Amino acid sequence: MKINHSAQIVWALFAVLLVSGSIPAYAAKAVKEKTCSAIQKAINQLPAEGGELTLQAGIYTCTHPIIIDKNNVTLRGAGPATLLRLADHINAPVIVMGSAENVPSYAVRYVRVIDLTIDGNRVNQTAECMGGPCSQEFPLRNNGISIRRCLDCVVQSVTVYGAMSGGLVTELGCRRLTIRDYTSYDNEFDGLAGYETEDSTFSGIHLYGNKAAGISTDIKFNNNKFYDVTIADNKTVGIFMRDSLDNSFTNLHIRDNVQHGIFLAQVNTDPSTAATGNTFTGVVISRSGGMGVLANDASCVNNMMVGAQFINNKHGCISEATSGLVENVGAICR
Repeated sequence: MKINHSAQIVWALFAVLLVSGSIPAYAAKAVKEKTCSAIQKAINQLPAEGGELTLQAGIYTCTHPIIIDKNNVTLRGAGPATLLRLADHINAPVIVMGSAENVPSYAVRYVRVIDLTIDGNRVNQTAECMGGPCSQEFPLRNNGISIRRCLDCVVQSVTVYGAMSGGLVTELGCRRLTIRDYTSYDNEFDGLAGYETEDSTFSGIHLYGNKAAGISTDIKFNNNKFYDVTIADNKTVGIFMRDSLDNSFTNLHIRDNVQHGIFLAQVNTDPSTAATGNTFTGVVISRSGGMGVLANDASCVNNMMVGAQFINNKHGCISEATSGLVENVGAICR
């Protein structure tokens, strides 16, 4: 029997590309009706192995949140002109990546949201949480994107503005997220917030004009990496951190925030919940209304600034509850 080695090689290469994701395992399906209900219907109709949905340019009106609670689903817009807009008085998140259960009982994997814009229509909403006052009964906050117990999930080339809560929030056991080329502004609270999230990468982040912090991290936000981040003109601090361990920030610019540039603290009186072991490399913090960096509690140990410039921060460059909380290597205060 003669063996066609060339054919074997071609099929072997095809299999490698298929497994790696370079060749899609399914054809993309276009969502033609410009409503979020139509998007949700299309998600629900995808087969068990998942699929990709494409959205054309235009305004998609959301009277219900889009919940992506199955594996291997990609929602891809056509760029900034693909706009998901929350309708008036809906009081809901726009996209939920993961389960919408009060506490998710299962993880969702390989969900991607790419190339679109989200308008939370904050001025025409009346509540921060979906269904009732924020509580264990009504825990789903009305963010632009809520990522909940999602593993290996991606948000790429997305802008969120005007959410009634946060722009993008990760929570409840997220791992290995990739958030890339993300912009967020004019949200009621933070541009980006992270809780119970580990081993994730955030790059190309631009957060400005939010009514709370640019970035807020709390509740076991550990071992995450940030690259190329700009935070400006937020109404409280640039970065707020508690219960956050061994995170790194590289090429970070923070300017013109109403309070401090970076605020490190513990939760209430519990020293085991401090922001510790965090590294900031290549940092410029300028024109803060308070300190450049404030380490508010003595438990905030082993934090480091490498190659930092502190410029015209109103109350000074670095303030520590006790000396030695923030190690400085090559910092300039002016």
